[in-house]
Amino acid sequence: MTARPTPLCLSLLTVAAWALSLAVLSARAELFVAALPLVLVLAALALRPSIPDYALTHEVSTDWVFEGDTVTVTVAVAGRSAVPLMEVIEPLPYGSELASGRNRAVMALRPGQTASFRYEVRWTGRGMHDLGAVVVRGRDRWGIRAWERRHVDRTSVRVYPRIAPLRSLPRPFHTQASVGDYTSPALGEGIEPGNIRQFTPGDRIRQVNWRASLRLGSLYVTQRHRERNADVVLMLDTLTEVGVAPETTLDLGVRAAASLATAYLARKDRVGLILYGGLMDWVRPGSGRTQYERLAGTLLRADVVFTYVAKDLAVVPPRVLSPHALVIAVTPLLDQRFTTAALDLAARGFDLIVLVVSPVDVTRGMLAGSETDDLACRLWALERRARLDGLRRHGLAVLEWNPAEPLEPALAGLERRRPRLAAAR
Repeated sequence: MTARPTPLCLSLLTVAAWALSLAVLSARAELFVAALPLVLVLAALALRPSIPDYALTHEVSTDWVFEGDTVTVTVAVAGRSAVPLMEVIEPLPYGSELASGRNRAVMALRPGQTASFRYEVRWTGRGMHDLGAVVVRGRDRWGIRAWERRHVDRTSVRVYPRIAPLRSLPRPFHTQASVGDYTSPALGEGIEPGNIRQFTPGDRIRQVNWRASLRLGSLYVTQRHRERNADVVLMLDTLTEVGVAPETTLDLGVRAAASLATAYLARKDRVGLILYGGLMDWVRPGSGRTQYERLAGTLLRADVVFTYVAKDLAVVPPRVLSPHALVIAVTPLLDQRFTTAALDLAARGFDLIVLVVSPVDVTRGMLAGSETDDLACRLWALERRARLDGLRRHGLAVLEWNPAEPLEPALAGLERRRPRLAAAR
């Protein structure tokens, strides 16, 4: 808490000082008599305690939201003593904006009286944000002394990336032994009908195909295809980015990765994550709601970190990057190191898809739209098209996504072939 004199107090002190000085210099007693009461009043007010007693509470409606959602903040002040004048303000953190209401209030309270105000904060970008740093300013009844106090009751709000609903997802070439939504060629327990054969000892009665048995005169059973799940590993490029937050290529890649993770988890697949950048981080493949929280928490921390140290996928544990996993690399393809890592995965026989977040369209949205800028973007687009065609000639499944368009049409237009045993370097 800090207390200080107000400008009114300083002005009165200046007047009193000038009056006393002139009284001494001019030897006029009336000036001294006029300044003395003012000095005595200021001294009495300065000695009297002027900081009121109150209690402040800060509440946030929820501690996690998605990008673009709002959080309701409620600030209440209960006066234990008289509060002549008080200003309560809570600065908005970076990445947020005021959606409704005001984050500032001026109030005067009687003993035992409570006043409150609320407002809504809209979060424009992902990340961990702190609320609860409230600044209270006040002054006494006569406006002589002012004080300021900072209340810190931090509440962390996790802002998760926006999720786009996806129905058309790339189908993995390899499945796992666990139950899922992919129909396996192997026959066993399942829902999808397969072959019909004669009944043999050991078959279950519920497998009997009564219609075929009555027609053919002997018992026949229906064999069904097994349903299996798959391992999907999302590899996010955090080496570099272009654009202005919250619409950089990294932010768009994080949203694409979150949407893919949500869609694959809904299909009972095991989803993992690798952040390939200055600081490498990973999440082992898993399924369920808890796994989504792990993935979302890691995506919140995704950021570009500069380093001179070369990164290698050899440091990733084999449990994260299993040989039969579908690897979806989300990248703007601006750093050659990530291209080398993708070619290395293809050479090792991984089922790999490269989802390229177009930096050309992101950059074009930032420019003024002059003829020179348009020509530069067109030349850049031609250069990148040649580069992507080169990757396709190496056997990689590459698709380019324009962030101005939905992600699902780009995924639906993907044509896939069986991966080669080795890709050309």
